[in-house]
Amino acid sequence: NEKSINFKYDDTIMLSSIRGGDVEDSDDNAVEDKSIVGKVFSVFGNSILGTVYAFKRAIDAGLDAVLDQESSAIGKLFNMMTSMTKAMFDKDFEPRAKAAESSKNFAEYLCGAYGVSLPEAADEYDDDDEGAGPEHIKIMSGSLSHALRNSRSKARLLVVFIPGAKPSKKQKNDIRAIKSLMSTDVQEISERNARKKEEGGSFSFWSTKNSSGEASVALKRLKVKSTSNKSPILMVVYPSQSIGASGEAKVVPRVLAQHHCKPPPSNESMALWLNALRKRHAKQYANMQLELKELALYKERKKGYKSSMKDDKKREREELMKEQKRLEEEKAKKEKEEMLTERRKTLLEELPDEPERGSEGIITIALRFSDGKKGQRRFDVETEVDQVFNWVDATFKLERERVVLTTMNGQKSFTYGEDSSMTLEVTGLGKMAALRVSEQVDDDVEEEEVEESSDEDDDGDEEEDEE
Repeated sequence: NEKSINFKYDDTIMLSSIRGGDVEDSDDNAVEDKSIVGKVFSVFGNSILGTVYAFKRAIDAGLDAVLDQESSAIGKLFNMMTSMTKAMFDKDFEPRAKAAESSKNFAEYLCGAYGVSLPEAADEYDDDDEGAGPEHIKIMSGSLSHALRNSRSKARLLVVFIPGAKPSKKQKNDIRAIKSLMSTDVQEISERNARKKEEGGSFSFWSTKNSSGEASVALKRLKVKSTSNKSPILMVVYPSQSIGASGEAKVVPRVLAQHHCKPPPSNESMALWLNALRKRHAKQYANMQLELKELALYKERKKGYKSSMKDDKKREREELMKEQKRLEEEKAKKEKEEMLTERRKTLLEELPDEPERGSEGIITIALRFSDGKKGQRRFDVETEVDQVFNWVDATFKLERERVVLTTMNGQKSFTYGEDSSMTLEVTGLGKMAALRVSEQVDDDVEEEEVEESSDEDDDGDEEEDEE
């Protein structure tokens, strides 16, 4: 329980007081037991707790170094060993993950920790990502690698600020530098267009705590030695992009300028310094902006390619479905034709013999087809009407189920299966009957014809409108 442990440090030894309830932060209460046994127990407990927490800090520092994506395998190993060694003997070490979570709005943390008031924002301000909101300037925290990628994605140079000492209202250099960073003059320069005809800001800002693990990693990556006089580190970095051994693109820092901070610049001086760097490094801005344009074009082409691929797949599916439907229809049609051929053969064999001419009780049926073809046959008057349809089907290759026989005057019409027991004598056709042969149209075919005719009408209307 962290609330039950109170650490006290002096020049040589870390003391600990272990008790229940709250613990007061006074040196008089660091060790209450005056006996020798109590002192031995206290020192022994201090040693164990100090060792445990030292190993914990070392493990956190090692994980921070391993998670650095921009370092090589050898670099990660070296960073891990040095970070673990430093963290083990530095009680104020803070992991990068914890430092990033400690203040999403890092500008507010800096101002609060060093006693600097937050200024009001400029009229125009870009509020896209993490960091400060529209109230004041944006300062990113967390990983330097993330800040470099963020700046590269916005075609901006990165201003790196690391306090020279731990938070204290006595650190005048840090306070002066933070006031300058948070000034509206610097904010206006950071949001000014990097080039005349190109929109977008000029600078992004990143900072971290003085004693954090990220500060150590950043100093190594930037190849900067920490100042002995507790002056803050203030520099402008170009997020250069390079291709690693694995073929993947990575962003590496390239220091363009570093301010000596002896003393740190005032509001106006820092704004002038950044503005001069903005004009001087137009080539770097142009490279990043060109990359953004190419990336936007690539994304647009990729989006179009995906859309085209999607349309192609959709068209292929539709064509495949049409082909499957066509094959199924052809198969069904072939099976039906085979069935009709077999049936017509049977119907022709079962058809009653034609009576001789001049015999009594016969009727002569004459057929007329729409294509001008004719047919004639004699039947016994007791023959069922369906036999006439069988004769039409077997002889003239017309499906009896679709055939309609109509008298020439149109007063009578017959269909197959209407009355299977009806004979020719009952129909009252007489000895000589002429019938017109027609075929029924399926409902599906009628709907298709109606749709086609409506489409043609619509096309005609459009053409008339265009004229």
